[in-house]
Amino acid sequence: MRKSRYFGSLLALGALLTGCAGAPPAEDHEYLLRPEGSEVASGVGTPVRLKAVIIPPYLDQKGLVLQTGDAEIQAARHHRWAEPLDEAAGRYLQVGIARQSGRPVEIAPLAGEGSRAVITVRIHQFHGTETGRVRLVADWSVTPAAGEPIIHTFDDAVSQAADGYPSLVTAHAVLLDELAAAIARSLDD
Repeated sequence: MRKSRYFGSLLALGALLTGCAGAPPAEDHEYLLRPEGSEVASGVGTPVRLKAVIIPPYLDQKGLVLQTGDAEIQAARHHRWAEPLDEAAGRYLQVGIARQSGRPVEIAPLAGEGSRAVITVRIHQFHGTETGRVRLVADWSVTPAAGEPIIHTFDDAVSQAADGYPSLVTAHAVLLDELAAAIARSLDD
């Protein structure tokens, strides 16, 4: 009786391993952060420079990040950003700030930069949760041509419109649009 239970367990284990070996590999997905009509507006106002978008180390990876517990995060293995998040967020904000402010926004150093305001953005949190919320916590400084930097803060969250990673990426874009609008308003302060 004991031998038959042992062999039965081996057969079940063998069937399980055979089933796993035959499963297709998970499909990889890569996502871009792109505003609609991603051309950079050539506004008529005073040009500004977006110097940097700085992200925390936990976001400096390919996988989209989900918070799975109070102090636990996980990076998705098969759902990844197609490019570094700091660069993608920088280009996204460049377009958004230009559209919202009516000013040209450059990322590369400008000739005669001393006569332009400089924006630096630091993102502290930018991830989804298992409950379908995405949160963006950031601050930015605007350093006028002649003067000290003025610091501003942003903290907002939105719910995903649907389940899944494509909706997670869309919620990231919504928050970047809101951040770009806040930065654009701060240029007039």
